[in-house]
Amino acid sequence: MSSSAATRKKIYDYAIPVRRSIIHRDLWLGIPFIPLMALGFATILMVFTFGQVAFLVITVIAWFVLKQITKKDEWLLDIILTSLLQPDELR
Repeated sequence: MSSSAATRKKIYDYAIPVRRSIIHRDLWLGIPFIPLMALGFATILMVFTFGQVAFLVITVIAWFVLKQITKKDEWLLDIILTSLLQPDELR
């Protein structure tokens, strides 16, 4: 085996088959479930309640940005939401 092949060894090179769900988190449309539902709820609220059809473009752009953020780290959005929702004081 050449040295370049050894350096290119990926996480999927196991002797036995390993399920993808054990290694990686399952994502909905490329982003975690809670941010996807928040984006969907905001879109439904803005488009159907307030008639802001231009918000669909904002939704697509926000989805693309969230997907790019999640591409490197699948847990980053959950960590951000958790840290924002925790109180600032220590108990």
